[in-house]
Amino acid sequence: MTILDDPSRLRAADPSGMLGTVLAFPSQLAEAWAQAIARPIPRPAEPLAHVVTIGMGGSAIAADLAGAYLAQELRVPLITIRDARIPPYVGPGSVVIATSYSGETEETLAAAGAAIASGAHVLAITSGGRLADLVPGTVLRVPGGLQPRAALAYLLGATLAVFAQWGLAGSCAADVDEAAAVLGALAAETAPSIPAPRNPAKRLAESLCGRIPAVYAGGATLAPVARRWKTQFNENGKTLATWDVFPELTHNEAVGWGASPDLAGRLAAVILLAGDEDARALRRIRVARTSGLEGAVAGVHEVSGRGAGRLARMLSLVLLGDLTSVYLAYLRGIDPTPVVAIDRIKQGMRDP
Repeated sequence: MTILDDPSRLRAADPSGMLGTVLAFPSQLAEAWAQAIARPIPRPAEPLAHVVTIGMGGSAIAADLAGAYLAQELRVPLITIRDARIPPYVGPGSVVIATSYSGETEETLAAAGAAIASGAHVLAITSGGRLADLVPGTVLRVPGGLQPRAALAYLLGATLAVFAQWGLAGSCAADVDEAAAVLGALAAETAPSIPAPRNPAKRLAESLCGRIPAVYAGGATLAPVARRWKTQFNENGKTLATWDVFPELTHNEAVGWGASPDLAGRLAAVILLAGDEDARALRRIRVARTSGLEGAVAGVHEVSGRGAGRLARMLSLVLLGDLTSVYLAYLRGIDPTPVVAIDRIKQGMRDP
């Protein structure tokens, strides 16, 4: 029997309960949306030039996902900044959403302070910390006590509520409801009690174990989803991973599949599909597979999103990736929760 089907070994491998937190994604999303949409979020009086979101790591990906989901209906540009500095165009007329789950992220605090000084309208999404004290405007608080990457649903629900309340996108309510239902069904299908032969997350983790995952988004909408898979493999699975997006990767990365077999053979590709790709996009993916990817890497796996709406399709892929990364950690005998390398870097930055 695989370790993934042994409850006692799973409990021992995950003392902090990361898997349980991941499986709570559906309820976290519904809770965050309901709380944020019920609270009036004051909109700046002047016309909005753009929305700038600032954040790092697991806190930044919420804005990326919101932007991809709403890309076809957002009425102003949305830019995500992963840096301590803000661009010179940020000022009056800018809305800045500073997202830091802990409220203590060094880069986000610096960028938020600069945005406030520029005269931009700044609001924060956080569980507390110095960011909650720094921002003079609206602070949307989410529950604390989690690893930032495990709080994605809370951060995303609050972010979507801002856009919906301000009329920058549709209401989102029906899509959030559908996404929560689809995610709930997927969580039940991929729970630890479901044996590996019938559990898609366990099966994929077993296929990727010992390989470097190369996660390829089938189109621009899924680019932040592929990035999320990559970072979850890094933080939960404690392994190297890479990500890219069609069609761009067929103009550069595809050439890299011609690397020596010893190098390319260490990779296993995961292609993410939303389910609404047009015929030409699908043809490009098929041609890329058959003309170079297959045979160069250790394996190619295609995964499709679930649901009718874009949000459900995106988030079902996010949840599957999160679960796969945790199961991969179990297979490697690693606790998925600690991020010692990140903690070491933070401590080094604090040292004189």
